[in-house]
Amino acid sequence: MRHALVRLTGLLIVLMLVLTGCNLIGVDPIMKLDEDFAKLAKRYSGVVATYDGGELTQNDLMASFSNLYSNYSQMYSMFGYSMPADMITTVENSVAEQAIQDVAIAKQIEERGLKLDDEKLAELQKEADEHYQELYDSFYANITEKNDEVHAKQTEYNLAVNGFTKESLYAIELAEANRELLKQTVRDEIAEISEEDLKTAYETKLKEDEQKYAASTSSFESDMSSEGTVVTWMPEGYRTVKHILLIPAEDVLNAYKDARSAYESAQTNLDDLNAELEELDHDHDEEEAEDAHRSAEEIQADIDAANAGLEPLKAAMDKAAEDCLADVKEKTDEIYAKLEAGEDFTALIETYGEDPGMKNEPTKTRGYYVSSASTNWDKNFTEGAMSLEKVGDVTQTPVVGNSGVHIIRYESDVTPGAVALEDIHDALYNTTLEKAKDDHYTSELNSWVEALKPAYTVEAFSFAEEE
Repeated sequence: MRHALVRLTGLLIVLMLVLTGCNLIGVDPIMKLDEDFAKLAKRYSGVVATYDGGELTQNDLMASFSNLYSNYSQMYSMFGYSMPADMITTVENSVAEQAIQDVAIAKQIEERGLKLDDEKLAELQKEADEHYQELYDSFYANITEKNDEVHAKQTEYNLAVNGFTKESLYAIELAEANRELLKQTVRDEIAEISEEDLKTAYETKLKEDEQKYAASTSSFESDMSSEGTVVTWMPEGYRTVKHILLIPAEDVLNAYKDARSAYESAQTNLDDLNAELEELDHDHDEEEAEDAHRSAEEIQADIDAANAGLEPLKAAMDKAAEDCLADVKEKTDEIYAKLEAGEDFTALIETYGEDPGMKNEPTKTRGYYVSSASTNWDKNFTEGAMSLEKVGDVTQTPVVGNSGVHIIRYESDVTPGAVALEDIHDALYNTTLEKAKDDHYTSELNSWVEALKPAYTVEAFSFAEEE
């Protein structure tokens, strides 16, 4: 259990002061830090949640807040944004609600006579101490201070601003372990489900899957590639395929991808121009035609220019594809020779294939689910897969795509409609049982929290530095 550290910015500004006689003339830096610690304790003393039998202050939640805030802040910064105020409030509420849950969980553990063994507690303490030391070293390195005592105390203060103490980090580790202990205990109270419950779950999921996959073939293809996902309904027009992927040298494949991207962008531009012209041609309202930004002649001139530029781009893409084929020709020749000699396609995937999906379940067994309407796969791969006429056929010419060179085999036809319950009985039983266990735990947890009668006052969170 390791919590990610991201330096906090904006809301929580760690005070990286250079405490020297020059900067703080006549002020004892240790005494000043003692005063800062006292102010911090007062600032973090606000009650942010109450419950039947107790209360939680900002100090109790500060380490958890800093961890969660840091994670969200990092995600926003990846896209060049600062964390908005409403998200900060969301983080405050989240840590307060989790803290109340942890109170309820601790109470349940005590009432049930459950406890973590000494070995586990020692492990948690070790984890917390190591985490604190990592944080300490990181904060220490960001302070410029020649006096060792002041340097150390300033580091401790900067950690405390974020709620990071050995005690708070151990409390986080302990709460996490308690959650897992109680969750497993309560989940185990549900040992089985009835066949009647299973049938009800099947009928419910069948309706959900039909609606979901009718609206999104992409979801269907993703679910069929996901281990542990049970699917009860199959859309029309699907087949399964397997392939042997050969990846050319990086520079060769990148040249193909660049050439293809240039060609496809030009083709899209041409399509847009033709659509613009068609829309203008169908506009019989003279007033609207006069208001159009461009005349038919202007658009046609652009279409002619786009058409003229398309042919060399297509030639460049085709040449780059040929280079990809040439780069892996020795391997493709070997594979086709072995197929001609009767060797097993699946065995050749293991020997030559470079697609992890063909070596990991469930796609290792199932293959990929492909239809003419597929959007999850490379267009060239889809076209190659759908060009095969009957089960067992293999593409006689390798297919070049953005992932590399594919030799594709048509594995099976997919029967559309409902999947019979008996065909997925065990898998659906297991997922339904797991859901029943999770639902039971969630229901129990909600009842324990409700019994505490919690009230939240997260507006008591204070981050402004006192004068």
